[in-house]
Amino acid sequence: MLQVLFVFFTLALVIFLVFKKWNIILVSIVAAAVLAILDGQNILTALTDTFMSGASTYVKNFFLLFCVSALFGKVMEETGAAAAIAKWLTKLLGEKFAILGVFFAGMLLTYGGISALVIAFTMYPIALAVFKSANLPRRLIPGVIAAGCFTFAATAFPGTPQTINLIPPQYIGTTVNAAPVLGIICGLIGTFLLVIYVYHEGSVARKKGEGFEADEKTIKILAEAEKLGDGVNPILALVPIIVIIVLLVAAKMNAHIALLIGSILCAVLFHKNLKLSGIQDLLVAAIGSGTNAVITTGCIVGYGTVVSASAGYAILSDALIHMGGNPLVSFGIATTVLAGAAGSGTGGLAIAMSNIAPEYIAMGVNPEVLHRIGTMAATGLDSLPHSGAVVVLLTLCGMTHKDSYKQIFVTTVVITLIVAFIGIAIGSVMYPIG
Repeated sequence: MLQVLFVFFTLALVIFLVFKKWNIILVSIVAAAVLAILDGQNILTALTDTFMSGASTYVKNFFLLFCVSALFGKVMEETGAAAAIAKWLTKLLGEKFAILGVFFAGMLLTYGGISALVIAFTMYPIALAVFKSANLPRRLIPGVIAAGCFTFAATAFPGTPQTINLIPPQYIGTTVNAAPVLGIICGLIGTFLLVIYVYHEGSVARKKGEGFEADEKTIKILAEAEKLGDGVNPILALVPIIVIIVLLVAAKMNAHIALLIGSILCAVLFHKNLKLSGIQDLLVAAIGSGTNAVITTGCIVGYGTVVSASAGYAILSDALIHMGGNPLVSFGIATTVLAGAAGSGTGGLAIAMSNIAPEYIAMGVNPEVLHRIGTMAATGLDSLPHSGAVVVLLTLCGMTHKDSYKQIFVTTVVITLIVAFIGIAIGSVMYPIG
């Protein structure tokens, strides 16, 4: 039992240090070293062999994927295509439903494969203009952006080229379209709940007499927001996204190639917005962003590999698998706890898929339902206060946890967990074990 406590102690240590804004790479190494000492592992072997094997394997498998994904997001951002889509959707829904326009724009861009933080930087100036027009308080912006970017467009709806949906195929041989009916049902339920909550928050703010307030910095951003996406046809801007999804789902093309084709297509369609002299900078920025993301996540996975080699993990894993009842429940709990501890849905999911999923498949659980439940469960606790994405989003919007974390928590933790367990119930009926 003491060995299990060692595992939870290092998980708590990861959460605490990340919340204190320690670098996640350093935190992963420290946590792995502490666990190795407590567990009686050779610390040198744990770090140079176990940790590095897990981290390097992840980087080898996903380095190019992260880079081409970052490239697509960067091209969509730099050409103004992403901004054009966002502005079009928010205008389409009008002032009364302005808050939903921001939400749906984030969802659409997320489903198209653009990384959440790229969308956040693209959406924030647009959201400011929309909220000013609708006279809604700025404190709601982080929660609305998070609702669109950190939830079901990336995890439930099948076919999305988001990295989290591309991780399970590498481990359990599924496709991006895994468990499509289950994913669509859960995605629609989740979207409905998010729409109700987001719209409710806007209505409550209006009843309280809260309105839009702008400081000098916000006024400057608003002035720049008017120019975003100018000259870009929003319908044409959707073409690269549609092409990528069709290539992945219908043609079953390799994700690297599909994302690269989408990036090139976007650059060709909107080449006038790309300066030839700046293309090298764009490529360097995309590779830098992809490299940083994959190495950071790889180190989290490396720590997870040290955990999986510990005596405490063996005891805990055996207890979860043999806890009785529905195995999808224990799998969902294990995945969301791993993601929450790491502050990363992709990191937690990779650990679950590599270390836990094979045992469930051996029990007769369908790989497709593991894929879909895994992606949804991985986003249940990955946006706790210590999450890097949450910190970046709040900083970008000029808000504190006190100002805006409530809405982020409800949309990305409470609602996502509710839908994950709904998915477990539905998936158990649709994909019986056998």
